Amino acid sequence: MAETSIAQRAQRRDTFSRAPASWDEGHGFIALLCVSYDHTSIALGSRMPCYAVLGATGNTGRALVQVLLDRADAYIHAYCRSQEKLLRHCPATADPQRVSVFEGRLDNGDLIDQCLRRTDAVFLVVAVVDNMPGCTVSMDTAQAVVASLQRLKSASPAVRLPQLVMLSSASLEESFCGDVPAAVHWVLKTAVSHLYQDLAAAESFLRAQSSWLSTTFVKPGGLVHDMARGHEICLDKAQTPLSFLDLAGGMVEVANAADGRYDMRNVSVIPKAGGSKFPWDGIYYTFTGLLFHYFPWTYAYIGEYAWPLGQRSN
Repeated sequence: MAETSIAQRAQRRDTFSRAPASWDEGHGFIALLCVSYDHTSIALGSRMPCYAVLGATGNTGRALVQVLLDRADAYIHAYCRSQEKLLRHCPATADPQRVSVFEGRLDNGDLIDQCLRRTDAVFLVVAVVDNMPGCTVSMDTAQAVVASLQRLKSASPAVRLPQLVMLSSASLEESFCGDVPAAVHWVLKTAVSHLYQDLAAAESFLRAQSSWLSTTFVKPGGLVHDMARGHEICLDKAQTPLSFLDLAGGMVEVANAADGRYDMRNVSVIPKAGGSKFPWDGIYYTFTGLLFHYFPWTYAYIGEYAWPLGQRSN
């Protein structure tokens, strides 16, 4: 990958023909494209770097949107299932000068194409919060993104593809967990076993695309809702607790790396300062996660989401 910053990549982005935005009720989605894709009208004469956030209403997604909105030089493509939920949690996303919202499902190829077109980085942070048996949300997201970028590249072979940044977990990188007692590590991996199987499959799938597509795999420790305390990118360890805001700051830093030093690598984000709240809710999710691991059928009664997916509404 060329050794340029994401802002420089934005300036050099290849142009190609684009269909106008539309409201397509037949596909059941809203594509709110309130400004042109090149964003020149709001970039003081130059194109803003554009970041796609897939899973914008989740904990990490909302933190990414907030961190990016705090920057003066970022435009956001926010992909989510509910625009109303996004606006409720982050009213600033109503500003068309900074954000385009894409409301729909991951299997809507046309909408995904519109969201990813002319982006400089794509954050894959669609996730569930508990140990759902048979979960495939990470793999579904990875496959949808790869299929979309293949379509965009087929339509315009010279297009410069975005950097992908995938949220994973430190538990999937043994070298990041050297200071975690073996018994604790086993409990944590078992309590999130179904999600980790999904994450591992998605990571393998994205690594298989390395000949034409670059991904960085961000693997933090335990996450908490807390203030930003400053972050560092680390290549050899993770640390718990870490706030979602510090994680988001680290993911943006990874996406903006000027020299490609994080391409196809596992990285973690650690806080610069201590004092973050202990993730007490993790105790509940550890207990239920172990239950769902050994007795998957119990998920239908106390799980956070529809199971199997799509059979009941949330």
